[in-house]
Amino acid sequence: MRLFAALLLVLALTAPARAADSIAAGTITNSPPLVSYASDGTTLQGVVVDLAAAMSKHLAHPIAFTPMTFDGLIPALQAGRIDAAFTLMNDTLEREKVLDFVDFFRLSTMLLIQKGNPQKISGLESLCGKTVSTVRGSTQILLIDEQNARCAADHKPAVENLEYTQPADARLQLQNGRVAAFLGNSPVMIYLAKTAGGGTIFDVVMGKEYQPVPLGIGVLKSNAGVRDELQKALRAIMADGTYKRILESYGVANGAVSEPAINGAKS
Repeated sequence: MRLFAALLLVLALTAPARAADSIAAGTITNSPPLVSYASDGTTLQGVVVDLAAAMSKHLAHPIAFTPMTFDGLIPALQAGRIDAAFTLMNDTLEREKVLDFVDFFRLSTMLLIQKGNPQKISGLESLCGKTVSTVRGSTQILLIDEQNARCAADHKPAVENLEYTQPADARLQLQNGRVAAFLGNSPVMIYLAKTAGGGTIFDVVMGKEYQPVPLGIGVLKSNAGVRDELQKALRAIMADGTYKRILESYGVANGAVSEPAINGAKS
C-alpha cells in the first residue's frame, strides 16, 4: 500500500500541470499583427489573441495566455507550467518529435531590411560576409546554417548570426544598422515594413520566401485531450466564418488554412 501511495505521489509530481479553470497557453508578445502588447503595455492583441477568444467559446475552459520568451516555450510545456504554445511556432518534423501541433495558419520566412535596401540584399545568397539577426530557437537559424554551407562552398565569408530572445531586440539591431537583415515570419515582416515609422523604417525582400510551413498550436504528445479540444474549437470557428473574418481584419488572409490538421509538417 505504501508503494502504491508513493507511486501516486510520483505521478502527481511529474504529470503536466493544467489549471482547472483555463487552458494555459504560452506566447511571445512582440510579433504584430499575430500577437503583441497594446499601447497600455499589458493587454495582448492580434490574430492569435482573437482566434483564442473565438475558440474559447467552444471550449469547456477558456484559453488564458502566459507571456514568455520563444526559447522558453517547450521547456515550459515539458515542466507542466503551460498546456499549449499558441504563438508563432512553426510546426516542423523536428518539433513533432516532442509536440503535437494543431495547425492554424501557414507562413514562410522573409528578410526584413532597412528602408531603401542600402546593403543591396536580394536574398539569402547575398548575405555572405554580412551580419543578420534571428530569434533564438527559431527555424530561421537553420536557414543561416544552410546558407553558410553555400558560402563556404563558394569560398565566401560566412554570415554572422546574432540571436536574440525577443523579436523586438532582433529588429532593433536592423533599425540601428548593426545587421543587414532580420529573418522572421512573413506576416510579421510585411506588417512591420508597412507600419513601423509609418512605413519609413523597413522594407522586405519581395519575391523571396523560404521555409513555407504551417504554424501550429503545440501541446505535449501526452496531452492529446487538450490537442483534440483545440482542434475541435478551431474547426468550429472555421465553419462559422469567424476564422476567416479575423484573418481578413488583420490583412493576413493569404495565410489561411482550410483544415486544422494535426502535425501537418513536411520538413
